[in-house]
Amino acid sequence: MGCHVTVEVTAKKGTAPAMLEAMRVALPITRSRDGCQSLELLVNQDQPENMIIVMRWQSRKHYDAYLAWRQETGVVKQFADATEGGLSIRFFDAIDL
Repeated sequence: MGCHVTVEVTAKKGTAPAMLEAMRVALPITRSRDGCQSLELLVNQDQPENMIIVMRWQSRKHYDAYLAWRQETGVVKQFADATEGGLSIRFFDAIDL
């Protein structure tokens, strides 16, 4: 069934363009990682500092391996330090209706 992951960030005031550019560099690499099935970056129309990454992974295990790699490379800390309040990472299951 896969694992849906959202990562929500709010860039520090005045840094949204730099955050967006950093994501434009980092996220294509994420798409190429084993188990990543889809990825979208959403920017809040009313508060452009607020962004959500919506990803679908083959499994939570695949995402956890990816996240561990990003932590080792320092990218997680880099993004967290550039935000108001850090990263909000949440996991969801899709339900058939």
